[in-house]
Formats: sequence, structure tokens, C-alpha cells
Amino acid sequence: MAQEFHLKLITQRATGGEPIIRERRVAGPEISIGRAPESDIHLPDLAVDLHHAKLRFAGSGRVVLESVADAGFALNGRPTKRVEFNLSGDPVAAFGEYRLAFAAGDDGAAVITVTREEHEDHPGPSIFSLKATVFGRRKMAWVLGVSIVLLCLIVPLAASGWLSHVKIHPDQQWSSGPLSKAHAFLETDCKSCHVKAFVAVQDEACLSCHKAGPDAVTQAATLDRSRSGGSPFEPLLIAEHSPHEKLRRAAPLPDAIGPKVGALIQRAVNHPTDRCASCHIEHTKPEVTPAANVKAPLADKPTLVVVQDCESCHSQLKMRLGKTELIDTPDWGRHPTFRPLIMTSAAGPKPTFQRLELKGLPMERNGLIFPHKMHLDPLGGVARQAIVLGKANGYGAALQCASCHAPDASGKGFRPIEMEKDCASCHSLAFARDTNGQLKSLPHGELQKVVDTLAGRPPAATGGTDRQRPGTIRPVVFIATGAGAWRATFSKGGACFDCHTITWAGDTVQMAPVKLTQRYMPRGAFDHSVPEHGGPGPSRAGGYECVDCHKATISERSADVLIPDVAKCASCHGKTETQTKAADDADCTTCHSFHAPGKSTPPAGHPPLETLKWTQTIARRGAGD
Repeated sequence: MAQEFHLKLITQRATGGEPIIRERRVAGPEISIGRAPESDIHLPDLAVDLHHAKLRFAGSGRVVLESVADAGFALNGRPTKRVEFNLSGDPVAAFGEYRLAFAAGDDGAAVITVTREEHEDHPGPSIFSLKATVFGRRKMAWVLGVSIVLLCLIVPLAASGWLSHVKIHPDQQWSSGPLSKAHAFLETDCKSCHVKAFVAVQDEACLSCHKAGPDAVTQAATLDRSRSGGSPFEPLLIAEHSPHEKLRRAAPLPDAIGPKVGALIQRAVNHPTDRCASCHIEHTKPEVTPAANVKAPLADKPTLVVVQDCESCHSQLKMRLGKTELIDTPDWGRHPTFRPLIMTSAAGPKPTFQRLELKGLPMERNGLIFPHKMHLDPLGGVARQAIVLGKANGYGAALQCASCHAPDASGKGFRPIEMEKDCASCHSLAFARDTNGQLKSLPHGELQKVVDTLAGRPPAATGGTDRQRPGTIRPVVFIATGAGAWRATFSKGGACFDCHTITWAGDTVQMAPVKLTQRYMPRGAFDHSVPEHGGPGPSRAGGYECVDCHKATISERSADVLIPDVAKCASCHGKTETQTKAADDADCTTCHSFHAPGKSTPPAGHPPLETLKWTQTIARRGAGD
């Protein structure tokens, strides 16, 4: 039984009459279909891809038709990308304007009849001629062209001055649509965005209202400028992702020749595709068609169009930006190891920070002496002291991470550690009693005040052991008088010596400044409030604890950097539910934002426009939000 395809191409004559029929046979189990001239079935239609589909035998009287491109086809009116059918059913496949009718031939061959769907109205020969009986088409083209230039360009420009005081605005005919609700107050103030005539909206115009300043004063001035300009909403302040020149060189050109040439031309005429207005589009038409005599609702914010995604720029970043320190990240599977920002010199006016890989076990110089292992040991002295303090003081059991690390207002992170609130229950700062017998405490965090307080203080304690309950005075330290009292405070057994790095220069005490890192990854966001990250609520995998990611129970030095590497994140992110119950996405926007370094990308429409009204903003600030 021969496996071959018998092709019949039927072409209608332009002048009518009998159609032209061309036949040929193609031997073999498979043939190609597409717009490419080398295709076995050549379909010269722009709706058909160069290499669109392939057809092969699947058995006696059966064939498989499947697409090899993103576009599919229709079989008997039903769209699909792959189908297996019997030739005896006389099916018909549609590719653009072409129809492929299948039938069974002799000796198991497949007969394919190719026809092109003809329109009822055929263009006559005169449509391709410039000659006409009344008005010449060339003359009409010139008249219409000059009229458009006159009415749509010259007249509006000439009349823009003397018609500016009336309600007639000739330049409104240039508008491609209404502004969104967020920018609707600028509807009649075109120059606020279109600063220069015939020049595309530049980033400077957008950033004049939306740029986040380096300090609160600058940002307040930006907000006041927007409010005084008539904006009913507080503008969202954004940070530039990178200097504009770096962004331009980092963004790749399109792969195809046509779009690549178009992008270069746009850059040459000062209309690049990397402007704010390239992604945030205004003057867009509403998607919903309004009912009769009802205006379509305006969008809350400009339409967001993604011109470049994260991977397209960061996949070959070093090739385009040779001096960049960023590591190429083409996808989640090749995400580089974490390089936290670590303080490698003593804290002070000009501390030194470096980004170091975790696999090298980096150490930070935070000026503090604090062994996590000792404080979290359920059988150690610290645990015993916490039990003695009891529930009334917020303890009553061995310490856990949550005993000191409390969530902040958002729940996503943690508030800074404060000695008086988090440590003083066990590490007392009391040094004397006043005339009423009340304890007097040292001013924590101010070395000179501690020295001044203790230098002239008379003896205020009696003998005893060093192990006292919190809130009492260490008697051994304060049996000295004068200078000996404050020297004892900063020596072994003293109130400051156990936790701080202290050195002496003669009789002068020197204490290393303390700076506890709040965020090791300043350009990446991490949400501790997610149940899978140890936050409240049921987790899909259940039972996540702090020590699952942070190895604090084995850390004996405060200099240890106790954050997990990217491999820990990859145990859930980028996995399927068959691999882990806690499977989650591996999208860049989960941890990174284009306009807000260190934050995740907010969902579309967030925050709601209504919440940005000035009255609600002021109330929100008053509540401390």
C-alpha cells in the first residue's frame, strides 16, 4: 500500500471561465504546509506562517494534521492545533483564505484539494488605474493631503493663540482618546505633559510629579506641587530603576529585523520605546463598548503595557553593560546565589559595606556580642532565668525567636531590636537607688553620659554575688568609687562588658558602635507574613518555623549572617505541587519591583485610586500608616 499524497491545486481565472487545475504527487509519510516557497503545500497568505503545519499518515486511511507554529487552523469549522482524522469523512481544513479538502484515493493515497476562498466582489481593472471619468485620483490625493495639513495642523497652530480664551480648542482633534481618572484634571492642560510641540512626552515631565526624592522634605515638595496643580489624588512616587543611559544600553533590541529597524528609527527621531510613556499609556479607548447615549467609564490609571520583561534585559546584561556588577539572571533556575550587603568595618560615620556570597560564611562587624545559641538553649541558664521571670513579665518558658523579634506594623518584617524593651528584662541597667529607694538606670546608647554619670557617683551597693535578678544592681561592680566605678562598668563583670566590644586607651574607654542589620537584601523583598514563611494562618505544607531557614540555634557569634541562600527559596519556588505541597511561582516580580527597589511588584490596580484622595491620605498619615 503506497503512502503518498495526491495534491490538486485549483485556481480561479481572473477573467472567469474554467478554473486552472494543477496536480502532483508527493511520496513519503509526511509533508509540510506553510507560506514558505519550499513547503510541499505552498499557501501564499499572510495569515499563514512560513512553516505552519505538517501532515503525516497515522495508519490505514488516517492522517494527523498538527501545527508547528503558535497559530493553529480550523478543521470543519473548529479551531485546533492538532487533530487525527479519517480520510473517508471528507474533512476540510482552513488555513487563512485557503481550504484543504481531504479524501481517500486509490491504493491508500490521500487526495488533497487546495482551493482559495473567493470574495463575491472582485476588483475591476479600473481600481488600479489613476484615470477617472470625473476627478483624477492623483489630483484628489493632493487636494485631500493639503486639506488635512491645512485643517489639522496649520489652522490649529495659528488659532491656538487667539482661540485659547474660548471653549473651542482646535488641537483637540489630535487627541487619540480621553485621559484616565488619575490624570483627568490635566485634560485641558496639554503642556503639562507635552512640554515641547511635536516632541513625545519625556520622562522629565512624568518625574516632575512622580519622582521619589532622596529625603522626606523633597518628597513633600513633590506632593505639594502635584496638589497645588489641581490633582485630586496623591501621586505614587517612584524611584528610577537605573540611570536612563544605562537602561537604554541594557534593553535589547527586538530579534526580528523589522521591529529592530523600527526601534532604531524611533530612537533617532527622539521617540524611544524606553520612556515612562512607553509602558504607561494614556489616551486609550475604553475596552467596554458603552450602551446608547452612555459614556464609557474611564480607566482609573494609565494602561500598563510591558515593553521589556526582567529576563530580556538581565539575560545578557554583562554583554551590553560591561562594567556592571550585576550577575546575569536569565531565569529562576539560574538565579545567582544571594550576596547580602554586610558591614565589614566597625560601625561609625563611614562604615564599609560589601556584598558577599553566603557560601563563603561571611562575618559582619556589628559591634555586639550576642550568642544566639546560648539564648535559645532550652536547658541553659538563660532559659532558667526566663522561667523565673514568669508569664507576668512576658516570659515563663525558654526563649524563642519571637521572644525578641516582634513583627512590625505590616507583618512583613520585624521592628528593630531595642535594648530597653527587648534586653533589659535580663540585662539590667540599674546602677543605684535614689533617696526614695527607686532604681536609677544608666542612659543606654550614650557612652559619654554613662561615663559622666558614673565618674562622680558615691558607692551605692553592698556586697553580694554577680547573679542577681533582672532590675537589680550588680554589687561587685559598684564597690569602687569615682573613676573606678565607671571603669568597672566597662570591664569584665560590668553591665556593658557582656554585650559590647570594649577597648581601652589608657584611662579612656572605647566602645565599638553598634549597628544591627535590618535588611541584608536591600533590593529584594521578603514577606514574613506569608504562612509558608512562618506567618500566621494555615500553611500548605504546615509547620514552618524560624529555625527552618535561620540557623540561630547553632550560632555562637553575633557576627554570623543568619539568612538562607537561594537554594532554600528554590525548595518551594519554581516547583510543582507534585514536588512539594508548598509549590509557588518563580516570577521575578514576587521579590523585585521595577520602580521600588527592595519591594515586590504590587498587583495591577494597587493601590485603588480612591484611597489616593488627599483627604484619605491625610487621615491615613494621621493614623500612623
